[in-house]
Amino acid sequence: MNAWRDIDAPCGRIRAYENGQVIRARGIRYARAERFALPVDEQAVDFIDAAEAGPASPQIRRDPNAGMTFDQLGGLPTSEDCLRVSVTMPRDSTKADGELPVLVWIHGGAYVAGAGDAEIYNPHTLVEEQGIIVVNVTYRLGVLGYLGTGKPEHSNLGLLDQISALRWVQRNIASFGGDPDNVTIAGQSAGADACAHLMIAEATDGLFHRVILASPPLGLAGGTEAMNWAMAKVARKIDPDASIDDILEAQEEVHKAALVGGLHAGMCFGIHYGAYPLPGKSDADGAWREAARKYDVLMTRTEREIAFFAGFVPAFRRLHDRHLTSPMLESLISGITSTVYTRAAKEFYDRHRMAGGQGTRLLIVSRGDGSFFDAAHSGDLPLLFPGSVWHDSFLDYGDKTAIAGPELRNIWGRFTRTGALPRVRVPGLIDILG
Repeated sequence: MNAWRDIDAPCGRIRAYENGQVIRARGIRYARAERFALPVDEQAVDFIDAAEAGPASPQIRRDPNAGMTFDQLGGLPTSEDCLRVSVTMPRDSTKADGELPVLVWIHGGAYVAGAGDAEIYNPHTLVEEQGIIVVNVTYRLGVLGYLGTGKPEHSNLGLLDQISALRWVQRNIASFGGDPDNVTIAGQSAGADACAHLMIAEATDGLFHRVILASPPLGLAGGTEAMNWAMAKVARKIDPDASIDDILEAQEEVHKAALVGGLHAGMCFGIHYGAYPLPGKSDADGAWREAARKYDVLMTRTEREIAFFAGFVPAFRRLHDRHLTSPMLESLISGITSTVYTRAAKEFYDRHRMAGGQGTRLLIVSRGDGSFFDAAHSGDLPLLFPGSVWHDSFLDYGDKTAIAGPELRNIWGRFTRTGALPRVRVPGLIDILG
């Protein structure tokens, strides 16, 4: 950090810090929430020192032992008091008189992992290159955010956290040089699933204007009644006053109960239809049709999404490393990718367009290096949020990063600024799916 700068905002006087060509204000509280309770928007305070990253929601840290060479949380602490946003803006943005476009980033992680302030989502380059403001959101995860003790009022708390964060953006972003009437929400994986459902959630009118859905696992929505019932049955045994370690241990037991859901168990925590602020499952289709004209949508997916998860199976990796990867394995990757990501996303897109909405679907294609994780799920993240954290990781694009990264960031930047939808393929990176 080179120097600090005070920003007077409705939430209070914020001490932000210059970092090269950007200014960062991190760990700003947007709401408070008791365990298993609704978020309450944070009231204004006199002074906020925004030098430090906000904590992550409590989560079970895992070592997949599959070649991942970085810690997803980057050493962030965890706390139930995690409802924070961080704002990254061009160094001269506070002089822009509230005119810069705003992108609100909602992280993925199957609704059980990750944090807005994780280093893998550092938007420094995206902000500097594209001249936009990026707001990273941290919200409650797992049992704390989406199930509680199985009561309906404990559902969708993480989604309500995100809505509270969007209200904070509307109240405060002009003080950072941002335009509250030009807000794009964007998410990857579970974060994209959240963005899709924010489109049909109550109390979101006017909070955002465009939507980017990167690898939304929409094929895992619906058909989860038996799984949800099994999870709630186990969750009812949770002591609401237990220690956080006991809560996370109980979450593991709930997760085991979710295995009855088959593929759906891969993202068993998450939104619940029919619980505030979402419509019932049977009404969701109509709600998306009604919302279509409000929001332009940019959808992306990678060519071999499921390779990311298959790579955590040692037997598959051994076959690949010995050049024995069979057509059967590639067929499996292709088939499950279609089930979880492709078919449902196309149905979403077709419904959106037929209802009068504007949008484009993009495919991030193979980088051609023969890696097991080539064009796998999350392969777009090092391009959008480049940094040393990705170096030598299994998702690193290597020499192609210098070309592919700016291309993808330009697509996101143009869409965030003006709603411009890409219509021309980028050889070796992007195909237009239409």
